[in-house]
Amino acid sequence: GLPDGVITVLQQPGDTVFVPKGWYHATCALDDWTIAVGMQRGSPHNFEQRFEPLPQPYVQRKGNKHETSSRKTTITIDEKIHPMPWTGGNKFQEKMAECGVKFNWDNVESWIWFNGDLNAYYNKLIESDSKRNPNDIKSYAVHRWMGKDKSTLIHYELIHSSILQFINKATERNLRLLDAGCGLGAGLMWFETYAPTLWNLVGHTISSAQLDFIHSLPSHKFNAVLKSYDDLGEYKDTNKLFDIIYSIEAFIHSPDETNTLKAWSEALADQGLIVLIDDFLSVGVDKNADDIQLFSKSWMGNVLQTTTGLATIAEKFNLNLVVDRDLGSEYQIIARNYRNKLPNIAPTKAKSHQGWLGSGMRQKLMVEGKLTYRMLVFQKVGGTKSHGTNRSLFGDSTEGDCDSVQSANGNEALTFNPIEAEHRTGKGSGGGGKMQCISGWYCCGKGEEWWDNLEDNRTHNTGYLKLPKSLFGNYMDKMVEHLNAFYSQLPSGATGKFLDIGGTGSVASGMSKVTSKFAHFAGPFDYWVLDSDSAAKGLDNALYCDMADCPDAGDCSFDVTFSHTVLEHSSRPWDAFDTIARVTKKGGLTMHVVPFSYQYHATPDDNYRFSHKALTSLLEDRGFTVLDVGYDICTKPEHVLKNNIDEH
Repeated sequence: GLPDGVITVLQQPGDTVFVPKGWYHATCALDDWTIAVGMQRGSPHNFEQRFEPLPQPYVQRKGNKHETSSRKTTITIDEKIHPMPWTGGNKFQEKMAECGVKFNWDNVESWIWFNGDLNAYYNKLIESDSKRNPNDIKSYAVHRWMGKDKSTLIHYELIHSSILQFINKATERNLRLLDAGCGLGAGLMWFETYAPTLWNLVGHTISSAQLDFIHSLPSHKFNAVLKSYDDLGEYKDTNKLFDIIYSIEAFIHSPDETNTLKAWSEALADQGLIVLIDDFLSVGVDKNADDIQLFSKSWMGNVLQTTTGLATIAEKFNLNLVVDRDLGSEYQIIARNYRNKLPNIAPTKAKSHQGWLGSGMRQKLMVEGKLTYRMLVFQKVGGTKSHGTNRSLFGDSTEGDCDSVQSANGNEALTFNPIEAEHRTGKGSGGGGKMQCISGWYCCGKGEEWWDNLEDNRTHNTGYLKLPKSLFGNYMDKMVEHLNAFYSQLPSGATGKFLDIGGTGSVASGMSKVTSKFAHFAGPFDYWVLDSDSAAKGLDNALYCDMADCPDAGDCSFDVTFSHTVLEHSSRPWDAFDTIARVTKKGGLTMHVVPFSYQYHATPDDNYRFSHKALTSLLEDRGFTVLDVGYDICTKPEHVLKNNIDEH
C-alpha cells in the first residue's frame, strides 16, 4: 500500500496542483495519452515507491511460460473480454462509471451485450419478462406511460387522431397501415379493435420471439412478418403503397435514418403520413458525449437526431414535417414514469441485459433534459397516388369532395325568422326563457362605452397599449348580424346543421345542465351540441366527445360551428380548431366567444386566454377568412357589486 501520510488527488483537465517545497510527489497517468505542464526538482525514481497497480477490469491476465537460453520468464497476455468500448484501450468500464452506472467491478459479465444483434437483443428481453397476457393489450403495449391513468394505449390514440386529422374521410377508406417495428403486436391489435374495419394492417419485426408472441394473440386479420422495416421493396407497386407508416420507439434503432426514410417514402402514397413517437436529442446536446454514446450503445439507439435535424433529412424524400409535439411535457413523461428522479443503474440477476442499462441511461438523460420524447408527423408531397384514394390536409378540407353550403345564387332565397340578439336560459325548447344578461354575475355589451370612457379620461397615451375603437362593440349584436346575413344567402327549402360546441355546460363541475342555450341561433337548421361532459350522453342530436379529438364528428358535416366561452377550457385549443376546420362545410360560418381577461374558472379546467390576434391566426392558419373580430366588455350590475364578494 501507500506510505502513511500520503495524500492522493485526482487532477482533472484544467486543474493546477501546487506541491510545496520539500514535498515529494509522483504523477500517474490514467488515460492512454496525457499531456501535463509542470516543473519539479529531483526525480521520483530516487525514492522507494509501492503503488498498487491500476485495475484492468475488462482484461483477463494469462501467464505463459516462455523459455529462453538464459532463463525462464512469465509473459502476461492482455485478452479483451468484452470488445465493446468506443474509446481506445480498455476504458469502457471506467466510462460507464463516469456516466453514473454502478458497476460490479469483480464480475465482467455484469451486463450482457449483443454486439448489434437486435433479434437476440429483443428475444432476450422477452425471455426476461413473463408478465405479458395475450388477451390484454395493455399488458404487452410496452411504451412510456402517459396521462394520469398511466396508459400506454394513448400512443395509438394519438396516431389514430393524426390519421383522422390529416387524411380526409379516413374512416370511409381502405387505408393501408404499416407498423414499422411492431414489437409484440399491441399497436396492430389496437387498430384492428378500434379503427375502421376497412383499414388493412401490416407489421414488421426482426425479433422471432416477438413474432411468436404475435402468433399467440387472439384471432386477428392483420399480418405480421419477420422482416426489417427497411425491407419494403414488395410494397412499391402502386396498389400496395401504404397510406400510413407509424413507428413507436423503434425508429431510433434504425442503422441509418437516411436509408430508412428513403425506403419509407418510396413505399408511401402521395399525401401519406409517417408518424414517429420516439426519443430525440434536445437542442444543443453533444451526440458524441460519453453519456449519450453509452445510451446509444446500450439501447442500440443509432438515430441521435434533433427533430430539426431529422426534418432536414426527411425533406430530401418529399416528406414535410407537419407536427412536432412534445409528448414528454404534454403527458408528464418524466413525472409519470420516473418520478422526476435519476436512476440507480446497476445490474441484477433478473435485469442484466444491456437493454436495462440503456433504459436506465434513457431515464437519466430525460431527467437531465438531454433527451426529449416527441411525436413527429411527416406528410409526403408529390409522388404516386394510392389505389384511387383522394385525401388532403385538414386545411384543404374545403376543397375536392368536401360538401359546400347551399347558396341561392340568384334563385329564390330562404324565408326565415331573423335571429334576435338575446340570451336564453337553455332550459326548454328554442333556447328556453329570455335572460337580461349573460349570467347572474355579468352583463355585457359595454365595449364601446368602456372605450369612450377611457378615451375621455385617460392620463397617459401609450401607443403600444392602445386598440382602435373599431375593435370594440356588443358581441351578441355582431354574432346575430353575421348569422342573419349567412341565412339570407341560403336557397328556399335549404336544410343544414348548427353545432354548439360545449352546449350542455359543465355539469360535472357543478353547473346547471342546459340543452338548448343557443338553439335560437340555429334558425332554419337542426341544432346539435358537442360536449365532453357526461350530460351530453343520451341527448338527441348530441356528440359526446372532446372537441380536440372527436372522430364521431364527420368531415364537412356542419354548416355553422359555434362556441361560447368554451375554448379556453381545452388543454390543446389548436387541436380543437383543427376539429372545427375539419367539420365545417366549405363556405360555412364559424363563430366563437372566448375570454381575453377573466378570472380562473375550472369548469372542469381552465387553460388559455385569447387576443384578437390569436384568434385570427388560429382561424386563418386553418383556411378560414376572418369576417369580424373584436372585444366586448362585461361588467357587474350594481346590486351584484353591493351584495357579493368572491373571485368573480
